[in-house]
Amino acid sequence: MVGRAGCVEAISSALDWVAAGRFGVVEVSGEAGIGKTRLLTEAGSLAGASGFLVGRGHATQFEQEVPLALFVNALRAIGFDVLTGTATQPGDRVRDYVRVRRRLMDSAGTGVALVLDDLHWADHPSLELTEYLIRNPPPAPVLLVLAFRSARTPVRIVDAITRAGPGTWRIHLDPLREADLRLLVPGVSRRRRGLLLRASHGNPLYLQMLTRLRDTALIELVRDGGDRGAVWADESTRQILHTLVADLAVLPDSCKRVAHAVAVIGDHATVDLVAQVAQLPAPAVADALDQLCGMGLGDMDGAWFRFHHPLIRAAAHDAAGPAWRTGAHTRAAEYLRAHDSPVPLIAHHVERSARYGDEAAAALLLDAGESVVYRAPGTAVRWLGTALRILAPTSRLLEARPAAVLHYARALGLAGELDRSWTVVQELLRDGHPLRAQAAAFGLVIARLRGDLDTASALLDAELLQARDPMVEGKLRIQLAALGSLREHAAAVRKHTRRALELLDGHRPALCAAARALQAWAEFSDGHADLARIRARQAAHLVSAVSDVTLRPHVELLGPLAWIQTRLGDFTSAGRHLERAYEVVDQAGQSSALPYLLVVDGMLQTRLGQLPAALDLLEQAGLAADQIGSAEIRAMADAVRILPLLWTAGPAAAIAVANRLDAAGRPRSRTWWRVGLVHLAVAHVAAGDPQRCLDLLTGERVRWPADPAATVIRLVLMAHALAGRGGVGAAGAVAQDAERIALSAGLDYEVGLAVHAQGYVATQAGRHDEAGALATRSAATFAVVSAPIEQARAHHLAAVAFARAGLAERSHEEFGRASSGYTSCAANWLLSTITSDRRRHAAQLSRRGRTPHRTDDVLTSRERQVADLVAAGLSNQEIAERLFVSHRTVESHLSRIFPKLDVRSRTALARRLNG
Repeated sequence: MVGRAGCVEAISSALDWVAAGRFGVVEVSGEAGIGKTRLLTEAGSLAGASGFLVGRGHATQFEQEVPLALFVNALRAIGFDVLTGTATQPGDRVRDYVRVRRRLMDSAGTGVALVLDDLHWADHPSLELTEYLIRNPPPAPVLLVLAFRSARTPVRIVDAITRAGPGTWRIHLDPLREADLRLLVPGVSRRRRGLLLRASHGNPLYLQMLTRLRDTALIELVRDGGDRGAVWADESTRQILHTLVADLAVLPDSCKRVAHAVAVIGDHATVDLVAQVAQLPAPAVADALDQLCGMGLGDMDGAWFRFHHPLIRAAAHDAAGPAWRTGAHTRAAEYLRAHDSPVPLIAHHVERSARYGDEAAAALLLDAGESVVYRAPGTAVRWLGTALRILAPTSRLLEARPAAVLHYARALGLAGELDRSWTVVQELLRDGHPLRAQAAAFGLVIARLRGDLDTASALLDAELLQARDPMVEGKLRIQLAALGSLREHAAAVRKHTRRALELLDGHRPALCAAARALQAWAEFSDGHADLARIRARQAAHLVSAVSDVTLRPHVELLGPLAWIQTRLGDFTSAGRHLERAYEVVDQAGQSSALPYLLVVDGMLQTRLGQLPAALDLLEQAGLAADQIGSAEIRAMADAVRILPLLWTAGPAAAIAVANRLDAAGRPRSRTWWRVGLVHLAVAHVAAGDPQRCLDLLTGERVRWPADPAATVIRLVLMAHALAGRGGVGAAGAVAQDAERIALSAGLDYEVGLAVHAQGYVATQAGRHDEAGALATRSAATFAVVSAPIEQARAHHLAAVAFARAGLAERSHEEFGRASSGYTSCAANWLLSTITSDRRRHAAQLSRRGRTPHRTDDVLTSRERQVADLVAAGLSNQEIAERLFVSHRTVESHLSRIFPKLDVRSRTALARRLNG
């Protein structure tokens, strides 16, 4: 009963009411498939468990001529199976109803529950008897539970319930929500849950059916409303439609024809248009639409009829037959043309009925397709693809074909079909082709999204040879520099950005900003952090001087700028530039830059210790990459995701993601591949596998750049791994080298990493006092550079070192600081390691004569008040009253006090405070 807890509670309340000897009615309404029958089954079970006699009745559309069919089985359950059902005069029928009422009174005992489903199909006498019992309630413990479709409300019964007064419960079943789907379909991605929710409209019946569909079919269903035959091509999915045709099967032939016509037409089905497509008179169409509405299959929205759900439309569409549908689309297109309808509306039908050589159809589809390339690329792919397919070799439209091919390639790329898009682009890349330059520019985007950097470089080199305009060459140089950064070629980045700035000569400030941002990357790679900051500030100044409109074609440049600002510790500027990038993307609509921006934002939030936000951004980046079909950007997102996943879920989850990347050979960009490699090495150290970490850092396929930041992180990880294997002497030397390089490059964050590594080595060597001092020093460094996760880890290391040195007070303080840091970052896996480390060192501290922990330094004054009152034996409610705060506030304080003091219960807390 997911999502129906309130409904079950209402039924329980009704049973309690009736158990006291009173009559009650529960009304359950909702659309077909929303869960009425399931709720009535639950009502019957609850009634039976409460000692009620339970009678169940279920009306069907096939028994509407059988008098009192709804009640026969329900009354038989209480021992009353004599119903004449043949009385024709009102007075005779009333005598039957009186007999039923009396029998209910005689049989009530501890209670009778009549559970009656699908009243919208019920025969007239059954509806009369139901109304009679509500208006003349038997003075006995009798409960009626009645269900019907909202679209076919039994008006007189609803009126009787409205006037019945106390003892009535009215339940309308709403669609399920996203939170409900998390329980109903556990283990699926948030993206798939979203697709299932949109495709099912929150209807449990449709949801149950749709869980069998692939994501691609769900997307088609959501996008096209159920009229795309490809969705239902295989037999297993066609069975879904077969279960929905029962309501359609009982329709008269004219109604079926109208249902088929509406399914073909879609949401713009007016009476006149339906009459044209169905080839029926308008009055007959109006009558048929009324019947469809009465059956709950659809509704009129002004002059337009719409099915209640895409699956109903899909069932009617499938039942129409392919040949009939083609003719129907032809008739719809003719009608819409004659009435000057919008071109996209006509194109919807022309695409499905066009014939080879039809120039008028091809011209219309070309115009329509080109108009929606950016707004609806999937639709553009269909319309442009159909137009190109039906063009004859002698068509007068052939001169428009190259532009249409470019639009087609662009639509394919935006729709996520990168391989097909690249195949189409190659047709336009011939020497001398009039659209070669435009095709090359778009081909470059496709190549980068595919991670094919060699192809991207070849395209740029070929265009560079033909460039005559300084502005064009400057742009090409910047694009080559961007590729150089992805390949970790700092020299190439310097060369191309220097030449680009000479060519641009202050013009095109957006492009100049991109050049400066890339120069900042090159300077940082060479260890010149101060110069990198200067170049980043220059880039930021240029960006601030241009409008959003000017920035729109170059919005992707804000990604590298935010990336280098993050590396330099300028988090405020990085966040500001990413926010602006999102605004520009929103203004422009669909953009291939969005997933890359989300990846960079995920890196920023990880560095800031906002782990849930980072994981959410990286999931969004992966979904956005999937939408445009970029396995490369999906891999970049996963490479960044390894680290926040490690801190929140543990090494196993992080290593699993990294192994999938390695198996796929992604990312192909060396810069992002190295991000994933470093994060994987960290995960193996955390997992206690130092040898695997060393293998990753020293393997034959690994070529490390001269970048001092990369060198420091490599040496730091090697120091951890060597110390973990017992080689503390070599590990100490490596860690000291890392600090020397970081200091000479002026990289404070990397200095903190190197000092932390030295502290870890000292701990492994048994030099615990030295280790504690080094760890405390690294924590102070990380505090200055705003690295909360690293700061908390440094406090954790200091706590372990002080515990091994027998310094109980200092160990406890450092454990508390580490715990607070992990909690604030939601680093759940790291937080779990605190408890195990404290337990591991507890015996050692006891042997050294540990004194009771002080709490003054780790608890706030309010937390100390709450803790003292708990130790005194007060309950949460008593504490709340004593301190004039809410019960929830006390619980919140305790949720922070327990991890700070490393206790799990109120008893343990009292024992800790009382010594």
